[in-house]
Amino acid sequence: MERRLSLLIVLVLIVSTFGRTQELHYSYYHFTPLNVNPANAGAFSGSYRVSGIFSDKQAAFTPRPYRTTTLSADAPIVRGIRKQDWIGLGIQMDVIGNSGLFVGKENEANQGAVSTGSTQQWTFMKIGGAYHLALNKKQTSVITLGAQYATGSRDFRKLSDLDGRVGPQTGFPDLDILTFNNGPTAGGGTGGNNQNNDPNEIQFNRYKDLSVGLLYNKKGKGTDLRLGFAMEGLLRPNIGFQNRNIRSDSVETKYLGLNIHGSYSLMLNKKTELIPAFYYYSLGPAWAVNVNTHAWYKVDPEKDFRAGAGLGLRNLRAAIVYLGAEFKDIRIGLAYDLTLSSAVLADRTVGGFEICASYTGKIYKKPKPKPVIFCPRL
Repeated sequence: MERRLSLLIVLVLIVSTFGRTQELHYSYYHFTPLNVNPANAGAFSGSYRVSGIFSDKQAAFTPRPYRTTTLSADAPIVRGIRKQDWIGLGIQMDVIGNSGLFVGKENEANQGAVSTGSTQQWTFMKIGGAYHLALNKKQTSVITLGAQYATGSRDFRKLSDLDGRVGPQTGFPDLDILTFNNGPTAGGGTGGNNQNNDPNEIQFNRYKDLSVGLLYNKKGKGTDLRLGFAMEGLLRPNIGFQNRNIRSDSVETKYLGLNIHGSYSLMLNKKTELIPAFYYYSLGPAWAVNVNTHAWYKVDPEKDFRAGAGLGLRNLRAAIVYLGAEFKDIRIGLAYDLTLSSAVLADRTVGGFEICASYTGKIYKKPKPKPVIFCPRL
């Protein structure tokens, strides 16, 4: 068993060395369960869960860092067909702002001419549901099937000629935005909303997508195993531009995305919990593997206070430091990326950071005790 595990770890490290990654996913993905897998909706112990995360990437070497924000809420809302089954519902909002890097003749004299506005900004709204099928009455083994519908829009701002533009999928310079800014509609504003009848006007089709996912959860005495699989881009939504003189099917469409994740929680003793985990995600030719381990320790059992720390590695190109704290139903976290690739010369090893928090609420019915009548003889 140990030999097989060692071979698996070596294989993951070798494969991740040659992988192409993109930065649309979070390092502290544990705080974005609906982004990882729609089957995570309602897959927790509690009445409802609210989560939020803010990420700031590339701030060390560009005045326009890559910043993303995600807010989500989910809950087990109703019982399923059987008593031990249940249905979960989740909603989420993502705000993704792409960075503008210097790709022209940059120097200290002309950097001041660079616009401070963002290249583009995506806003997504997602809603989904999941059916949790318990394999036993104690709900210790559960298989979940989830689906999520997403709609989004994109906003643009005109930039200077010195600005680089980053594609929403590949992370490479986006020539479509360059055409948008310098073409007939180069007045800025929201793509597709310009009142211009020029036949060369560039339009943008509204984003609509569907994701599906499968989750398996097995709980034992002091253990908790989770394995999940999810796919996105099933509706092949348009993410590019189109010209009125060309066919609509030539517009760039989103790649199919794949998420595979797993974790194993193990209580070493009454105070210490160890959670090794992995997260593989891909979007077309771009992919990455995040292998990480967390340790949680009960600092004050009476006040239900725990502190946690962890380490992660993504594609042998970035090391991730995790810090967390948990007080009753509130959990906060901080992730710090340390660049290990050639980009270390530009960002001084600071790949970015993430701040996150979650709250798991519990609603209980107040017990109604039966009235007690005392015997007067006693």
